Amino acid sequence: MWEFNAWLEAQEGAAAERVRFDGAPYGNAQLTLDARSTSPAASLNHNRISICGTDGGLTAQGLRDILAQFWRSEIPRLFLWLSPGPGMQEAREWIGELGGKRVPWTRYPTLLHGGDAAPSRASGFVIREAGVAAFTSAQEALGDSVFGGFARTLEKPGFHHFIAYDGARPIAAAALVKQDELGYLTWAGTIESERGRGAQTALIAHRVALAQSLGCTRIVSQTLTLLEHSLSNLRRAGFREIYETEVYEFRRD
Repeated sequence: MWEFNAWLEAQEGAAAERVRFDGAPYGNAQLTLDARSTSPAASLNHNRISICGTDGGLTAQGLRDILAQFWRSEIPRLFLWLSPGPGMQEAREWIGELGGKRVPWTRYPTLLHGGDAAPSRASGFVIREAGVAAFTSAQEALGDSVFGGFARTLEKPGFHHFIAYDGARPIAAAALVKQDELGYLTWAGTIESERGRGAQTALIAHRVALAQSLGCTRIVSQTLTLLEHSLSNLRRAGFREIYETEVYEFRRD
């Protein structure tokens, strides 16, 4: 998943600067920097370092050198995403010594689908796959419920974008990304006035069924425990948590 997330971020094309490292002392790490990205939420901020424990030969000095590129910029905050790997305790200690503070208000679990068909509550929603033209027509109604990555990857190979309609009215969107035998559910959003009606449950079931029909042997999604409805929807659809990514924040004083 670490490699997939790095690939997905590159496909989104959101960050202004992206550096991949491969081998000691930097390990298998990725750094992205974008001065335009200022969100205080880690999942929406493109200024980040991603590591997988000390995998690939990461050392304390190597991590310090990667982080130095952030400190030399004018960017106010950066998030470090620590995925499971070798040397986890060492990596945690280095992060703490360098001033990183773990995000306390939510967890960032990765969930794997169990393989059965995802149940879908009966609903009157119509799910349609969307290209650029369909999204352009629906964009104003969907407003800020649509993630930037959804719009930036429309009609790219391996990306399947969907809009849920209540009659003729678009109310929710979500995407499926297929890479080899991996299916990844992402960019789910519903307009605020329509939340809790089951549109995302229908979108999950639709995307799981498509992923299975496309031959995906692993169907995965990621969310925040803070987003209780999102997590509950995934669990009801047959997803279970398999690991957690630890997220740390670095800020200028």
